[in-house]
Amino acid sequence: MNSTDDRILPFTCVVAVIVVPFLWLAFLILFFYPDSSGIRFAWPIKPHMTALYMGAGYLGGSWLFINAIFGKRWHRIQGGFLPITTFTWFMMIATFIYWDRFVHENLGFILWLILYVVTPFLVPVIWFLNRKTDPKEPEENDVVISSTLRRIPKLFSALLLIFIVVGIINPNLIIQIWPWKLSPLTELVICGWISLLGVGAFVMSNETRWSGWKVPLESIAIWHVLVLIGAVMNISDFKNGLVNWYTVMVLAMLAVIVALYLSMENRRRKPV
Repeated sequence: MNSTDDRILPFTCVVAVIVVPFLWLAFLILFFYPDSSGIRFAWPIKPHMTALYMGAGYLGGSWLFINAIFGKRWHRIQGGFLPITTFTWFMMIATFIYWDRFVHENLGFILWLILYVVTPFLVPVIWFLNRKTDPKEPEENDVVISSTLRRIPKLFSALLLIFIVVGIINPNLIIQIWPWKLSPLTELVICGWISLLGVGAFVMSNETRWSGWKVPLESIAIWHVLVLIGAVMNISDFKNGLVNWYTVMVLAMLAVIVALYLSMENRRRKPV
């Protein structure tokens, strides 16, 4: 078998099969039953908006792993693995720094602990092993992303990673400017989610194939559409109302994603 046939290794599929139910369960609890997070999840999360934000992210992330299970080409999903690695490290660090904030007797905490002790090491191993199958060539009817266009996610990545550094050095500043109330624990957790976006944007900026952008962009879109739905459901959680710097940025990001997606898909379908 050709070592660069772009296949998704069985090991990758098996891990994805195990991970997806965890992500769906977290989504269901956090998005639909945020008041029960202190019983069904790892710790009581307040306000609702933080729980919904996390739940939306878990469902968006599950789309990548679903594509790992049913997909046929590694390069279509590989862009998500290093961002997820960064995210899992943030979650593991947050767990041990704020250990006393978690409800240790909850099954949700036990599952959380297992997930974030194992995945910070397992996910990069998957990426390292499977990356060798990438032929590094566009697939049939693919579209090559221009270097000019790839500067956009690179700039976005730089801005987000600056935000993360500020969040680590001065968490109180992020707590003050964030549109809904955060605790020191949820501030670090939010930084972890934003690091996923930042590293993801950087990885995408180095990917020249549109086929390598699609699944990560779909995951991000699912996540943030649900975030906006959650925001409408919980307007009272916002310090200064629903229209704020964060929701405006999310809307702008989604608009760019939709415009790019439609444009690239249209180009891909045009006969050569």
